[in-house]
Amino acid sequence: MRRTLSLTARIGIFTGALVTVLWLVASIITVGKLFHEVDEVFDRDLKATAERLLPIIIHSREDKEDDDDYEGKDLRRMQAEADDTVFVATSDRHGLLLRSGEAADVDFPTAEGFSRDDTWRFYVDRARRGDVTIAVARPLDARRALYRRALMASLLPLLAVVPLVIFGIWFAVRRGLRPLDGVRDELAKRGPMNLSPLPMSGLPSELAPVVASANTLMQRIEAGFEAERNFAANAAHEMRTPVAGAIAQAQRLQVESRDPSVRTRAAEIEETLKRLNRYTNKLMQMARAEGARLRLSEQMDLRPVAQMIAEDFTRSEKAGDRIVLDLPHGPVNSDLDPDAFGIVLRNLLENALRHGGGDKVHVRLSDCKELCVSNAGANLPPEQITRLTQRFSRGDGAGDGTGLGLSIVSIIAERSGAQFQITSPLPDDTDGVMVTFRF
Repeated sequence: MRRTLSLTARIGIFTGALVTVLWLVASIITVGKLFHEVDEVFDRDLKATAERLLPIIIHSREDKEDDDDYEGKDLRRMQAEADDTVFVATSDRHGLLLRSGEAADVDFPTAEGFSRDDTWRFYVDRARRGDVTIAVARPLDARRALYRRALMASLLPLLAVVPLVIFGIWFAVRRGLRPLDGVRDELAKRGPMNLSPLPMSGLPSELAPVVASANTLMQRIEAGFEAERNFAANAAHEMRTPVAGAIAQAQRLQVESRDPSVRTRAAEIEETLKRLNRYTNKLMQMARAEGARLRLSEQMDLRPVAQMIAEDFTRSEKAGDRIVLDLPHGPVNSDLDPDAFGIVLRNLLENALRHGGGDKVHVRLSDCKELCVSNAGANLPPEQITRLTQRFSRGDGAGDGTGLGLSIVSIIAERSGAQFQITSPLPDDTDGVMVTFRF
């Protein structure tokens, strides 16, 4: 599955890229303007150099006699004025008047004004009086070196600033999304057994409608669950009285009838009605497990509950003396609802007696808040152990079981925060089943 970026990463990457691009655009514009200003400064200086040299050349020409030797003269005063600039002065009548030492290798243009080639920047000017033209040139290396320094000075801070900006964006986004993390943690606590509304205090305006919608949805889900639980509880409760009446009528029919076939049919009806009654009781237990409050505000000793249920089973014909109860001497105090504990123990005992093969069923309640019910019998494969906690799932040889007992225990464990575990075979043995309920 393709891994998607988190919201923090998306905002950080987008904002960081946007800041980087804007910085680059601003740097390019700034450097472009700087280059233009530098060009103007250099050009003004080149033009000023030409304007200083031109009067000197004109005056020198007027002071000299007109001879053929003047054409190649190189005045030291011109060299001092020229700096790193090369120049050449020409006359329409006399040709070359004066040039600097490096000017012989330079191809000067003839058009007035500024121009350039790959190496030099030129400026050509003509005297307003006289026929003297001066062409000056300065190498472009100095400008290009200045360009590079300006460009590096503009871009190097970007290497340090962009990581800091990205970190600052990530930090700000993380702080800004902290309420979202809180909502996520609260949602993780919600489930079928906990549909309480999410807290709305301190939420930003963008997140508040989302949380409000989530609370409305959970209220609707809770209402659906409550309607389902109420239906199961009400239906089971309403069925108890007519089922009990039907069982009594079936028993009366067996006593009063002298026809063996009628008595047999009445016994079958009685057994079917008793099975229906067991389903009704299980549905009521499940409705209580799913809808009742399973933890109390105060702790109670659960030993009397275990003693009472064990004695109740012992008095029945199916259990007899098969139950071996082991209780600690001291109290086993717990905030688990005694009724819920009774439902757990009753379902575990019914399951162990039904599948124990007529052997003893051991019930141990320890002071470390652990209930263990173990019985002999065939080993259970892991896939069957997992399936037994599902509703209406019955093991092999379940007989008239409802398939709801272990499911009810699992629901109570989940809702009360207890631990429910099925182990097969028994520890230090080759067969048997042990169910542990830690509360």
